[in-house]
Amino acid sequence: MIANATVLRVTFDGARASGVELARGGAIETLQARAEVILAAGAFNSPQVLMCSGIGPADELRALGIAVRHDAPEVGRNLIDHIDFTFNKRVHSSETVGYSLRGAVRMTAGFVRYLRGRRGMLTTNVAEAGGFLKSRPELDRPDLQLHFCTALVDDHSRRLHWGHGYSLHVCVLRPASRGTLTLASADARVAPVIDPRFLSDTRDLDALAQGARLARRILDAPALAQLGGRELYTHGEQSDAQLRETIARHADTIYHPAATCRMGGDARSVVDPQLRVRGVTGLRIADASVMPTLIGGNTNAPSVMIGERAADFIAQTRSARDTVLQRVDA
Repeated sequence: MIANATVLRVTFDGARASGVELARGGAIETLQARAEVILAAGAFNSPQVLMCSGIGPADELRALGIAVRHDAPEVGRNLIDHIDFTFNKRVHSSETVGYSLRGAVRMTAGFVRYLRGRRGMLTTNVAEAGGFLKSRPELDRPDLQLHFCTALVDDHSRRLHWGHGYSLHVCVLRPASRGTLTLASADARVAPVIDPRFLSDTRDLDALAQGARLARRILDAPALAQLGGRELYTHGEQSDAQLRETIARHADTIYHPAATCRMGGDARSVVDPQLRVRGVTGLRIADASVMPTLIGGNTNAPSVMIGERAADFIAQTRSARDTVLQRVDA
């Protein structure tokens, strides 16, 4: 394992991937591969490394002075990510996680309870409940996911609020909007240009707006309504246009980018069904970037599955190669 290093590009011997070039400690090093090179840098960095290695949209690569090894127009395209809108409601109760003098007293008592028996409010993971639902009854499967949090979660908790409250996330599971990832530089140490183009397809905003209405029905249920309180950015008297404007202003990623190195059986796909990068040999990708589209849920487990399948493919290839070598030796 090598830490504190950045892979700059994949190296090649002819059309075959032979290793990687990386930057570490101010020096450039080249590591040679004994069999294959496997990229698992995620939906942002895997396409970036491919393009820095000369595999990507030819015109864009030439414009940055990168020699084109294989013209692959879809590298960095088809970026898809779950878009999420969060209801935040401030309440007077200090039973939820928050910032207040009463909350500090409760947190101190909760810490003691946790040390004594691993019980109490410090055992919370904050995201205490979730669910899947349809934005429209005629759909054959849910297209929205809810996450209920026992705290005010505003701008991914980067924006803090004095007091206590709770949050209800509404996430579009199968967004129609597609974004792009392009190079800002031929140097992989420079961050790429990421444009998720959220809500560029109006169907996503339609789904979020309907999901917000359904979520408010949950917030208005007696169990939560009895806590009273006030919504931070929304209110029940908003018109549909006002609600949509609020959603468009506050909706954001839920950190599930995928599909920038799309897998498929067609010639335009970036990798084939065995995760091999088209146009070269000895190079595979094993991360969420190879998903043809986004799944209707969290991407962690499917990404693990992709890695396991990649391991199977690599083992099968090595077994077949060893069998050929044994026959030659015989």
